[in-house]
Amino acid sequence: MTKRKIAIIAIVVPAFLTVAKAIAGFATMSISILASALDSLMDVFSSLITMVAVSTAEKPADEKHPFGHGKAEAIAGLIQAILIAISGSFLIYHAFRRIVTGYQLEAEWAGISVMIVAMIVSIFLAYGLKRVGRRTKSSALAASSLNFGADVWTNGGVLVALGLENWGGVKNADPIISILISLYIIVSAIKIAADAITQLMDKTLPNETLAIVDECIHSRGPQIKGYHKLRSRSVGGEKFIEFHLEIESSLSFEAAHDLTERIIADIEKQVPGSKVTAHSDPK
Repeated sequence: MTKRKIAIIAIVVPAFLTVAKAIAGFATMSISILASALDSLMDVFSSLITMVAVSTAEKPADEKHPFGHGKAEAIAGLIQAILIAISGSFLIYHAFRRIVTGYQLEAEWAGISVMIVAMIVSIFLAYGLKRVGRRTKSSALAASSLNFGADVWTNGGVLVALGLENWGGVKNADPIISILISLYIIVSAIKIAADAITQLMDKTLPNETLAIVDECIHSRGPQIKGYHKLRSRSVGGEKFIEFHLEIESSLSFEAAHDLTERIIADIEKQVPGSKVTAHSDPK
């Protein structure tokens, strides 16, 4: 499945769940179900952003964007994190308000049925997004996968709350579970935001990756004297690596060029998704 197709599915499914949960929430007067409906609505907005980001990120590099459009996905991930955090904070506020003012649940079975369906759907959607996100190295889809993964816990928590209220006679289980779910949502948002900011700030690639680059360079024998000005960063599913290669000065221009191209090919093979730029310096 392509990134665009899974992104469209991630819009349609939560839109359906939003309507179903809202109906069930008003029917049962359960704040945890209404909270889950609000979370699904946030998923719709987040998925719309993801689809736009994925479409933008897949555009080839052009004159104004020589490094491509991959950062669109990181921006989308950051916006999603903000939306998720706002949603979680909103739910905590209303849960505390419900504890203070009191409430009465009705037609619990309707809510339980809807939440079971929502939980199953969220599991499959989170898995699909995670699989496509890993295969395509898409940070936006990875963020969406975490989002829908959080929905699994949200829906499960709502089921627990309804069960405790309906059969256990536990007072305030509904808003308390809603608060716990909201805190989980906020923590997830912080993790997503941290990953997005890392990409936007052009953080260097992990040491393990740089060690592979070093090995590829030095494996070409004594004609390679070393390298300097190594720079690297990750954008979306692509890794950009740049460096100045120090080559034996006795080599001809053509031989130096061929040696440099072989090293570039080695690195791009050993580091999937990488784009390497090397400048040859006689030494």
